[in-house]
Amino acid sequence: MRPRRGNAILLVVGVGVVFLLGLAVHGPLGGILLLLVAATLVMFSRGAWSRVRSEGKPLRVLVIAAVLVLAVLKLAGQI
Repeated sequence: MRPRRGNAILLVVGVGVVFLLGLAVHGPLGGILLLLVAATLVMFSRGAWSRVRSEGKPLRVLVIAAVLVLAVLKLAGQI
């Protein structure tokens, strides 16, 4: 069952808001929020992986890796 366009837009906006909150909140809570974003991006990518063109796959992996790096740095108190 595919989500309707309005629901999909709400999901994307929600993930974006949690990402921005993760960047804004200092300490472990910010890292946890960013880990939640990374997990959500992995779920979205897993569901669409077979329909993504091969040129777009490395970019998806790079974005998820960047969010994970930010999350680890937040958890470690580096940023």
